[in-house]
Amino acid sequence: MKPFLKLDWKAPFGAEVARCATLHHRFSKKQKYNKHLPDEYTSVPTESLSLPEAIASQVTAAIPAAIRDLEIPLAFLIRMAATDALKPVLPAHVDYNRTCGINFYLEAGGEITHYYDWDQARRTLLEKASFEASKGDCWLIDTSIPHSVTLKPNQQRLILTLSFTKASFAQVSACLGEADHV
Repeated sequence: MKPFLKLDWKAPFGAEVARCATLHHRFSKKQKYNKHLPDEYTSVPTESLSLPEAIASQVTAAIPAAIRDLEIPLAFLIRMAATDALKPVLPAHVDYNRTCGINFYLEAGGEITHYYDWDQARRTLLEKASFEASKGDCWLIDTSIPHSVTLKPNQQRLILTLSFTKASFAQVSACLGEADHV
């Protein structure tokens, strides 16, 4: 099974929702998967933004009841700042305290998300799958395994995400399949 699944869903809000969001966390800590990022790549600052409760509730209410029965996900924004660099990247990482997410790409334009197997013996990543996200896309992604994003220079990426902390990618994917949402 691939660690991602494209959904035929549309975001309940556009990029304007970021105007009412507040900074929750700025990510900068390196994980073992990206300690040796080649010099030609520039690691892009990434932020999670909290949404007002009324908006977050609207987002979670729009998902199928079968998903909410598994777990009520947290709704927030992920913003990767536009960076004037030749090869901007969100380096390989796993998302701590998050098993998977349903991502609505509010601002995107052909960035590639890469998934990897971790070779413990050689302490290196081996790419196993990838997908390209465009504005308006919706993807269920497994955030518990190493992944990275090859970004576009000078282009911000903004994602409205429904974040699961207990239900696994396989559980959410199966639930979506049973409800004919894939």
